[in-house]
Amino acid sequence: MIKYWMLFGSVTMTVVASTLLKLGSRSVNFDSGLMGIFLGYMTSPAILAGFASYALAALLWVYCLSVFDLSYVTFVSSVQYILLIAVSILVFQEHISLVKWAGSILIMIGVIFWMKG
Repeated sequence: MIKYWMLFGSVTMTVVASTLLKLGSRSVNFDSGLMGIFLGYMTSPAILAGFASYALAALLWVYCLSVFDLSYVTFVSSVQYILLIAVSILVFQEHISLVKWAGSILIMIGVIFWMKG
């Protein structure tokens, strides 16, 4: 059972990391040159937390690769598409088009078929 929690944790931490990096990117001045951008990254708590979240997700991912088939974890990780759509709507008030919803639904149907087969 722990291995499934680790897989869920890896997917979740990836979504958290993307969200934190998006939030942090709002405070970085991208017109300030390479060094200014780098300093913006290193002084943004959200970006630093996002990098840390990706690092934790990577560690969990390596564990998952050791206990599951590669094809299984890769397809299960597709759930993050749906989670990221939810974050896009709820946190960033982004509009998701009908075509994007259809594509996401097709991906999830494929994941379900893959897991059942």
